[in-house]
Amino acid sequence: MKKEKKNNILLIDLNSDGMRLDNFLLKTLKGLPKARIYSMIRKGEVRINSKRAKPMTRLKTDDLIRIPPHLVPGNPKEKNPTKAMDLNWIDEIILHEEKGFLVVNKPSGLAVHGGSGVSFGLIELLRRHREKKYETLELVHRIDKETSGIILIAKKRSILRKLHQYFRDGLIKKKYQALLLGNSVEEDFVIDQPIRVDRSNKYRKSIIDPEGLKAITEFKMVKRFSHASLFEISPITGRTHQIRAHSAFINMPIAGDIRYGIKNDIIKKSFGLKRLFLHASEISFPQFEISNSNYHFRADLSEELKAVLLNINSLD
Repeated sequence: MKKEKKNNILLIDLNSDGMRLDNFLLKTLKGLPKARIYSMIRKGEVRINSKRAKPMTRLKTDDLIRIPPHLVPGNPKEKNPTKAMDLNWIDEIILHEEKGFLVVNKPSGLAVHGGSGVSFGLIELLRRHREKKYETLELVHRIDKETSGIILIAKKRSILRKLHQYFRDGLIKKKYQALLLGNSVEEDFVIDQPIRVDRSNKYRKSIIDPEGLKAITEFKMVKRFSHASLFEISPITGRTHQIRAHSAFINMPIAGDIRYGIKNDIIKKSFGLKRLFLHASEISFPQFEISNSNYHFRADLSEELKAVLLNINSLD
């Protein structure tokens, strides 16, 4: 979800694609009573692409949602918390820059955007650091706060829409590296299990549910260790916490995963791992003006994760 020029018009991104209108509003307008949200929808105060809608209407990427101006998330008068920060380190995590987009290697522990108790995230920091360039920086997609690695940032609205279309058409291929606890599975396999986001408590968590959204993940083993296995993972669909939920489903949660993992995490305990061992390592997609040619970008593992792999055999 991103703000358009009018700050009461919200643009639906890939992560909200398929979500019901009422659930989207409950998530976006935190603290607003359910009765008020349903009343706004019923009275036409909330509109999708300028048209009235029902609570169960499914949202699509690039839909424009109008909400009452006084309910816009955030306080426009709030001082910019990044103003006094030294943001020169951001230049070091930009892997590639072109006229229309950036490729950024996001560190673990940094959210991609502010909200839900986070004052600012990657996109806010980028906007602040590059404000003199007069760009229209927008997230093309998201990765979890706990996950490191490649994320695309559009510098133009036309490029944002083009990349969203690439995602819808399945033309953007992403690969992750993850260290999964255990080694009892075959080398290559596919998990095809639908996922539903459980919001029954304050810790949002994706669970396997036959009534959930279709979710497919490909796993390819890179190396098997005594207590864990390194995998190259390709998400075919892009659901919330998909890789983490599918890994937990086969009883091989990702090392360092507090939400989906186990208490007796030997990797976390032995190496003092303070982050999730999940890294968005590669992304590829067609070039915009050159046929039969793809962009391909890669981000190496952090030194902390490399150290785990270098010393993991010491656990034998």
